[in-house]
Amino acid sequence: MTLTISIKALPFFSHMDADAWHDLFIYLHRLQPKEGKMFSIFTRRTQTKDEGPLLKNGSMLLEKLIASCNGKCNPIRTFSAEELSKATNGFNVEQEISRYVHFVLYKGFLDGREISVKRYEIRESKYLETAITDIVIGSQMSVHKNVLKLIGCCLETQNPLLVYEFGGEKTLKKYILDVHEGQPEPLTWKSRIRIAMDIANAVAYLHTALARPIIHRGLSLISIVLDSKHVAKLSEFSLSIAIPEGKSHVEDAISGITGYMAPEVWKGSKINEKADVYSFGRLLFELLTGRNNVPEYYAAEDAIVEEFVQSYVESNRLIEIVDQNISSEGINRDELVAFAKIALSCTEENPEDRPTITDVAKQLRQLHKASPCIT
Repeated sequence: MTLTISIKALPFFSHMDADAWHDLFIYLHRLQPKEGKMFSIFTRRTQTKDEGPLLKNGSMLLEKLIASCNGKCNPIRTFSAEELSKATNGFNVEQEISRYVHFVLYKGFLDGREISVKRYEIRESKYLETAITDIVIGSQMSVHKNVLKLIGCCLETQNPLLVYEFGGEKTLKKYILDVHEGQPEPLTWKSRIRIAMDIANAVAYLHTALARPIIHRGLSLISIVLDSKHVAKLSEFSLSIAIPEGKSHVEDAISGITGYMAPEVWKGSKINEKADVYSFGRLLFELLTGRNNVPEYYAAEDAIVEEFVQSYVESNRLIEIVDQNISSEGINRDELVAFAKIALSCTEENPEDRPTITDVAKQLRQLHKASPCIT
């Protein structure tokens, strides 16, 4: 049994300071019953050696919740390490959905339903803060239909475990780059436009709908999962960072995904939401060409992806580099060029020359509406 704590249902909590939140968390967790027992406010659990990471992780989580959303976020459940281990068959490699640089996403079964469980590198304590960030931002973003819904977490382990609704067994990367490895039928052109549009809408929500603008910094094919109907869900927020109140940019250590990072990120400059726009443009190139953005997948003279695509657009030869899995669909040339130009505008070197992600979403919506209904 788990205890659900709804912060939104207790508005007076927003006036509590960090120490009060910490004390409250410890108190509530100790009230949580052992598996199979009825909850009672009069039952206290004895302190165990496992409470070390629990108290540390709980304290950091609550402090970040207060800083990010004043303690007002969507309610999530707490789970034990034991029940999540059982749910994933001991984090069996056969149940892996995706493997990222610093975490693995597993398929699991809990309480009669499918779930997804994210497990950060156990031996790497440096990932604790990224895991906490993932929980804080993910809990706020879960209301969006194209975000993998965070339903809870476990704070008993050295690095927290995150529990999500089940959003599918495969990432977008497997549908675009790994088709040759026996994966399902490749995505159609219409599906690719819809996926791009939906993810752009999710990123626009991240940039504009929360208390402060959030920069994702981790957009990539592997951060997006697809269900059986090819509905895209953004599943990763561990690298996200908020723009401080009253500021238009934020300065931080270089952080991002190789092949998607904007020039200003590499330079260690101050960044804003336009860094995500660049990453999204790189993702659009992959949807269009079926090629990995990492330079090693291009010939030396074509190492700069933007210049490579631009040259084919200008010479009216774009169809030559379109993913061969969709090039036989008889796609209207103007649609391909329009899609490529959106991607090129997103990847302008100067951030000020890039559109907002909201504008990009509008352009993709228009393109999707005009495209023939082949899914």
